[in-house]
Amino acid sequence: MARAAYELFLLGSREATKGVIAGLVVATVGFAAIAAIRGAFGLPPAGHLLVIPFGLGTLVGAGLFGLGMSLAGMCAAGTLLRMGEGYAIAWVTLAGMIAAAVFDPFRAFVPPSWQLQFPGVWLGGRIGGLWAGLFVTAVLAALWKMTNRPTAAGPASRGSPAPEVVGGVLLGGLNCLQSALASPWTIAYAYPLALAASLLSGGPSVTALQQASPLLALDVGLVAGAFLSSALRDGFRLRWPRGRKQVIIALAGGVLMGWGVQLARGCAIGGVFSALPSLSLSAWLYLPGLLMGSWAGVRLISRFA
Repeated sequence: MARAAYELFLLGSREATKGVIAGLVVATVGFAAIAAIRGAFGLPPAGHLLVIPFGLGTLVGAGLFGLGMSLAGMCAAGTLLRMGEGYAIAWVTLAGMIAAAVFDPFRAFVPPSWQLQFPGVWLGGRIGGLWAGLFVTAVLAALWKMTNRPTAAGPASRGSPAPEVVGGVLLGGLNCLQSALASPWTIAYAYPLALAASLLSGGPSVTALQQASPLLALDVGLVAGAFLSSALRDGFRLRWPRGRKQVIIALAGGVLMGWGVQLARGCAIGGVFSALPSLSLSAWLYLPGLLMGSWAGVRLISRFA
């Protein structure tokens, strides 16, 4: 997700963006099949989908997350992957995200209009699952066509699919499997949920703990998978930050992402990669906010780097 935004705005490269789109298409089709099967058995069709409450805070939070993601050079999932690969700077970014979840200043000074959240809206229940799914697929197809045009970075890709596209398809398929078994994939929202289940929020919350535990297990799995991949590929080794400036930027990026998660109730994975295929109305606020924040972050990096 971070590469898709960073390379799109800074380098004009679109391979990672096409990988994200491919994963969204696969997840949209798979989530629709899951909803249809649940409906056929008399279960709530959207019961296993990620339909997130939304409001102005969704747009603002997504913008903050995108800004932090570009500054840090990694999203929430990328942070965990780099931790597993031995990048010490990823621990700094994670510390920033957790610190923002613990010491959330938005509770004190954010305008009430930003904090107001409307109940999540499942577009399948408003205009029908088929029509909503076709609409999302049509938008993704249009975006795919746009990203496949020749650019200054190179001609449109031809021949075999790029590794990013193959990876996006696999991730979309795994997200479908995860949704069928439990709930769609989300990364950073597990952190505030875990905190809500702790004594930091005034007492343990059983409900929050039940929601956070499987998501935290997935996060641990990401770190473990990245470690194994790194060890098998070229041998695991620790990679230390290049200097104080990199540490400060990574920490600031993590804090911004943590605040964004608090406001928007999700990271780039939950807010877009899972919410959009879930036909959640919130995704249509999260996506433009994420892109605007990412663009601003890339501009800052290119100016001051």
